[in-house]
Amino acid sequence: MNAAAQFVSVSQVFGEVTAVDDIDLSIPSGKLTTLLGPSGCGKTTSLRMLAGYTRPTSGRILIDGVDATTTPPEKRGLGMVFQSYALFPHMTVADNVGYGLKLRGVSKADRAARVAESLELVGLEHLASRRPRALSGGQQQRVALARAVAVRPKLLLLDEPLSNLDARLRVQMRAEIRRIQAETGLTVVLVTHDQDEALEMSDEMVLMRAGRIMQQGAPSEVFGAPADRFVADFLGYENFVRTPAGLVTVRPEHVSVVAGAVERGEGLAVEGTVTDVAYRGVDLLITVAARDAEGETRLLSDIRSDGAPHVSPGDRVTVTAPASRLVALAD
Repeated sequence: MNAAAQFVSVSQVFGEVTAVDDIDLSIPSGKLTTLLGPSGCGKTTSLRMLAGYTRPTSGRILIDGVDATTTPPEKRGLGMVFQSYALFPHMTVADNVGYGLKLRGVSKADRAARVAESLELVGLEHLASRRPRALSGGQQQRVALARAVAVRPKLLLLDEPLSNLDARLRVQMRAEIRRIQAETGLTVVLVTHDQDEALEMSDEMVLMRAGRIMQQGAPSEVFGAPADRFVADFLGYENFVRTPAGLVTVRPEHVSVVAGAVERGEGLAVEGTVTDVAYRGVDLLITVAARDAEGETRLLSDIRSDGAPHVSPGDRVTVTAPASRLVALAD
């Protein structure tokens, strides 16, 4: 795997706070890598160190195999899109997109050609003469992307770029960013706290917690085999049961609820009491209070409404799941 960028034993300490704790990370060339995790996990600090806005306290950052740890941002050949888009309100869309090219001394003719090419890529060539205030949030997002792509960066860095959009636009822009990455072959690093965003968009997913990398791999690998309880919980497994053999987890959509007791098989079978039934149209969420080998636990089942059992709060039930759906977790 060719690495477009590498973190080698990188740490970042702010006073008494360790934001990034001795990480080693390779960013694969020509792929979309997401840095995923809760607020304060170190993902944005890592992106800022890669961009050159923050210098590591220790360790090295390589870009295309060259040590860029002390290289200023403007010399790294990167493109970046921020949460706020940071468009210049007094400039037209075309001038915004061409701004980075102008700073780099690109000729007027070449600049015009690359601006047109970049706007066509994001489907906004018809809005080249507009000002940012006349654009929707999604269109401003596209302009910021076009500006970053226009400089033909070695890496395109995206810092929570979809967080200011409504839910419908976020879904649309996920597909747009993937399309642009695929058409251009750019190496993209995207920071997000949204697991659905990371799963849908990533070639490589890096899940962080408290400045450390907890798990890294293709989305299907990480989702299918979470390394520990934190990873499983963050990815929405929700059900955790202590068995005599150890800790296991299972996703709500793989859990069934059966009225009364059932014969125990190889899979999961835990008796409990229904505490809540929430109808959501196509599906039904059933919450069950139960006991496992450690004590009290809460189990959640997400069942299609048309096949759901008729249960109510207070009913005694058995929560079941096939052995093939159980994931054993490291303690």
